[in-house]
Order: sequence, then structure tokens, then C-alpha cells
Amino acid sequence: MQRHNKDLLANCPVGKLLIKLSLPSIIGLVLQMTYSLTDTFFVALWIGDGAVAALAVSFPIQLVMVAFAQGFGIGGATLVGKYLGSKEGEKANEVLKNTFILTGTTSIALSTGAILGLTNLLYALGASHATQPLAQAYASITLLGTPFLSFSIAANSMARAEGNASIAMKTLIISSLANVVLDPLFIKFMDMGIAGAAWATIIAQAGSALWMAGYLRSKSVLKLRAPYLKVDKGTVKNILSIGSSAFVRQGAGSVTAAFMNRLLADLGGDPAVAAMGILGRITTFAYMPLFGLVQGMMPIVSHNLGAKEDCRVLRAINLSILWGTGLCIAGSIPLILWPESVLLFFSSGDTLSIAVAASPYIALSMPLSGFQVVLSGMYQAMDRGKAAFLLDLNRRVLVIVPLAWIMSLRYGIMGIFWSFPLTEVISGTISLGIFRSIRLKMIKACLRDRP
Repeated sequence: MQRHNKDLLANCPVGKLLIKLSLPSIIGLVLQMTYSLTDTFFVALWIGDGAVAALAVSFPIQLVMVAFAQGFGIGGATLVGKYLGSKEGEKANEVLKNTFILTGTTSIALSTGAILGLTNLLYALGASHATQPLAQAYASITLLGTPFLSFSIAANSMARAEGNASIAMKTLIISSLANVVLDPLFIKFMDMGIAGAAWATIIAQAGSALWMAGYLRSKSVLKLRAPYLKVDKGTVKNILSIGSSAFVRQGAGSVTAAFMNRLLADLGGDPAVAAMGILGRITTFAYMPLFGLVQGMMPIVSHNLGAKEDCRVLRAINLSILWGTGLCIAGSIPLILWPESVLLFFSSGDTLSIAVAASPYIALSMPLSGFQVVLSGMYQAMDRGKAAFLLDLNRRVLVIVPLAWIMSLRYGIMGIFWSFPLTEVISGTISLGIFRSIRLKMIKACLRDRP
């Protein structure tokens, strides 16, 4: 099986390989996000829009935890893919160990710090006196599961780097199904309210972590080597350099979400914050096929880059940009044509009115962002951490934060939502300019490699 995965990365036709590696990730991510939407549905149905606003307020905290885990996981997976491609197995094992050391220590430290300062943190993120108790009840519990979540994310990245995307898919399925079963049991039938949603999340995360630990112990080509807690500074530096973009993408998303929540709370109160939270979850669901596609692309790029197969690298990138843009166009259609029908399941009253009015602006930004997400993944897989870092920082913070503030002064709440598509236009133009020169070099390398 291990040898078969390596042969696939090196020899399978790129289009077929991209589908083979992407489809399990897409299925797993869609199922995982289906849970998130189901969670929001149950919370809105049985607790109310105030609880949905509380979830939106606490969401940036979770994004920070995920940001570090994804950064370490993607940084480590890129190096693992490259070393497996160049047949340097011991270096790949060293990367595995250092990735898990970084993931474990950081997740424990961050969750502990967040729990200790949680009350003030939630108010800073946009909580009102009405939503703060609900947000506190939810976040104080889910933060306990951060080490499980972080380990699962990093381990999933390692499995994909080996070409074993089906394992990552099964991990996400386990988590999603557990949540869907436990949510109504805890929230409604055991009358635990929003705390029940939080405990369901932790139990599901623990199950995923145990599943991935079993895989790494018995079936993975990668092996942990003693001494288990000895850090290699050079390896850590490389992991951080490559993974910095993933961290910025999620971490900056947290900063931006917190900033948007504050603006919306000042202009429209809890209904506006809840509307942003609902739209955020729905659009994230629509983005899942794109994210799965990028996860399938990255091991192809890193492995074939290590094997000096430049034409396969170029083919994988071209197909990913084309397919990714198509997926984003398809995902935006429901919010453009049937916004009220989609949003009615998750909101009512003022929250529903704001969300319906804002949905066309959010939907418009999706087709403009697809190729930028692909390019970010490409830079990470190619060990161009600085380029990926700058691309994501520009798109996620440097453009949208000041633009949203300026637009809110002129157009109020809807001005904030208008800033999303405008940001994609500005950052997309910059991204295309950078990518053009890189693509020309890749084409020349491909032509040079041909007999």
C-alpha cells in the first residue's frame, strides 16, 4: 500500500490523480462542514438566534487554534512529500516528529491562555451582555478539546502527504457523524443547551485523534523515531517557513472575523453578528470542495517537485485553477438565486433580513477567490513559504480590514459586506501579477525536461 501510494504520485495521469486524491478530502470536508451547519441549525432551532451570535463570537478563537495546527501540518506535510519524492525517508520521519512536538506544545499553551482570559477576550471579539454567557459556556468547553483537534489536523496532513487521502476522509467522517448524533442528544434530549453542543464537539475530536494515532502507529510509511522530544532547529525553521501561509490564512481570518464582529455589533447589534456568522458557515461549506481540491493538489506538486517532474507539477496547478474556479462559481449560485430559502433554516427576524440582504455580496466574492486559494496552496507545496505568506496576508488582512472600515462609514452594515468582493478584485489582481512570472519559469522548465 505504501509503495502503491508513491507510484501513484509519480506515475498516475495528473488529472486522474488529482481526482483520486481530492475526492476523499472533498467528501470528508463537506461532511465535516455539514456537521457545522447542522450544529448551527440545532442551536438556532432549540436555543435561538442569540446562541448563533454566541457561536459567531467564539469562532475566531477556534480559528486561531486551527491556524497553528494547519500551519504546522501543511509545513510538515510539504517537507514530507518532498523527502518521500526524493527517497529520503529518515528526513521525512524527522519532520513528522518535529511537527507533532510543535502541534502539541502550542495547542496546550494556547488553549490554557485562552481559558484564563476568556471573559475579556469574548467581549473584545464582539460579545454583548446578552451573548457573553452563552459564548463563555461554549468556548470554555471546546477549548479543552484543542489538543485533540490540533493533532487530528496535523496527522491528516501527513496522511495526505503520503498519498493516502482516504484515511484523512475517514477521520473527518468519524468526527462529523459523531457530532450529528451527539448534538440533538446533548442539546435537546439531555437539556444541556449550548454546553451540549460543545461537549459533542470535544468527544468527536477525541475520536478522530484516536483514529489517526492508530493509523500512524500501524499503517503509515512514516515512523516516529527516538528521542521523541528532541527538537531539530533546522527542521522546525523549515516547517514554520512553509506553514506560515496557512497560519496567516486562518489566523488572519480570526483577526478579520473579530474586527468584522466588532463593526457589526456597533452598527447592527447581535442580529448583524449572527447574520455574519451564518453566512460565514454557509460560504465555508461552499468552499469545502475547493479546499479539498487544493489538499489533493499539494502532495502531487511537492512529490513531483522533489522528483524534478516539472511538467506534472505544471499540469496539476493548471487543472486545479480551472476546476477550483468552476467549483466556486457553482457554490455561489444558491446564495445568488435562492438566499432566503437557504438562510431560513438558520435564522429568523432581523438576523434573516440582514443575512438575505448581504448574501449577494458574499456570493459575488467566491468566484473571484478560487484561483487565489489554489495559488496559496501551490506556493506552500513548492516550498515558497514567503510568497504564500504575503498572498494570504494581503488578501485576509491588509486589504479587507481598512476597506471594510471605510465602507462601513459610508454605507453602514451593507458596506461591510460589499468589502468582500472588492477585496477579492484588488488582491486577485496582485496575485495574478506575481503568478505570471512564476508560471513562465515553470513552462520553460517543463519544456526543457521534455525529450
